[in-house]
Amino acid sequence: ALRQGPAVHILIVEDDERIVSFMKRGLEAEEHRVEVSSGKSQTLALTRANVYDVIILDIFLGPDDGLDICRTLRQRGVKSSILLMTAKGTAEMEKMSRQAGANAYLSKPFSFDDLLETLTRFGASGIVSNQPAAMIEQNL
Repeated sequence: ALRQGPAVHILIVEDDERIVSFMKRGLEAEEHRVEVSSGKSQTLALTRANVYDVIILDIFLGPDDGLDICRTLRQRGVKSSILLMTAKGTAEMEKMSRQAGANAYLSKPFSFDDLLETLTRFGASGIVSNQPAAMIEQNL
């Protein structure tokens, strides 16, 4: 595994089964704890019940909007590092994801290495979810 330290608790919010299984398999191989949600109400329920180090959130979730979910999580005081991913990567979308409270942004398709690199940037040796966003920004 790439990193030492405690397992990272990750929530993947994605409605595409193939992407979910690809990410979940890879992250579990890195010994992270992974849970999956496919939409807004499930995500809000899970984040009320659990504390996640990282939330990986797709922007386009069928009827739900990942930017909206991201904003809602921040309004509710969720401190997890949030990584937004989208198939429509534009500078505008990246700006909108920052404004919604995301810490990082990945355009699909991305390699698993890209994902791990982004997770590593969140906290190098183990992701710290209570870091203020400003500290994370400097690493982006």
